[in-house]
Amino acid sequence: SACARALLDVVRANNNAAAAASSARAFVVDGTTVGRVLPKSAAALGRYAIFDVSEEAVTLRGDAGATLEERSKAVTEVICDLRAEGSVPMLDGWRDEAFAVRTSFFAPPSLVVERAAAGLFGAPAYGVFVNCYTEGADGRPASMWLARRAKSKPTWPGLLDCLAAGGMAAGEMPLGAIRKEAAEEAGVPPRLAGAIQPAGGVCYTGFDETGWALKRDVLYTFDLRCGDDFVPRAVDGEVEEFSLTPMDEVARLVERQAGERLFKPNVAVVIADFLLRRGFVSPDDDGYLELLAELRNAELR
Repeated sequence: SACARALLDVVRANNNAAAAASSARAFVVDGTTVGRVLPKSAAALGRYAIFDVSEEAVTLRGDAGATLEERSKAVTEVICDLRAEGSVPMLDGWRDEAFAVRTSFFAPPSLVVERAAAGLFGAPAYGVFVNCYTEGADGRPASMWLARRAKSKPTWPGLLDCLAAGGMAAGEMPLGAIRKEAAEEAGVPPRLAGAIQPAGGVCYTGFDETGWALKRDVLYTFDLRCGDDFVPRAVDGEVEEFSLTPMDEVARLVERQAGERLFKPNVAVVIADFLLRRGFVSPDDDGYLELLAELRNAELR
């Protein structure tokens, strides 16, 4: 079994920006606060006439555009200019994926921008993660497939990951997104992908790798029980290798994350949630309820 206090340390280390978020400037579009902007990002955006920057807010000016398309085009021009001059580190991870800046998952987007720039505005971001496991004779998970991220990945290269995961592009829905990621990243065939089960979610407020951006992430989690005949394969080059790892070892690896970065940080959170949900953490353990609360200790909407 896993130690609740050790897992709590791991989850808290990832959920470490709540104070920074509460004191950050509001990002305001069309009168609505849709994000929180850290000081470096506010300074970068404030160089452009389409943004008004005060002590309290970064506001997209009304003359940037009256429609979603016009506003998005104006903001994209700024993002492309910042990328060209190389002054904003997060833009080095350009993905050519559309990201919806919105107040909640089902809210209409206020902007659609390049996903790599999402952190500039501190808007909620949504992702999908699947834990793939084999089952023992006792009906409990026996082993979990872990992926090692390719060293060529722009973010968290070479670290451990779950079977498949990804951020949701504008217009995507969770079930379709996780089935697509499972096929693209791990070669999961359609019939097996159809067995992916929703398992809830986790959320947190953290910092991105560069320190420029807030990660206000909501992650939909999924479980996939597979047979011994399934062996994932790296299809799109985002994974270096997959390894089938006994659950006791998975628990030890996640516990070590607090002092030694082995996993992409939010993956350790997703697997800690799996360990809690599937009975690998005793409810008699000191820290159990705090861990339960910390896994969803941010806005879920």
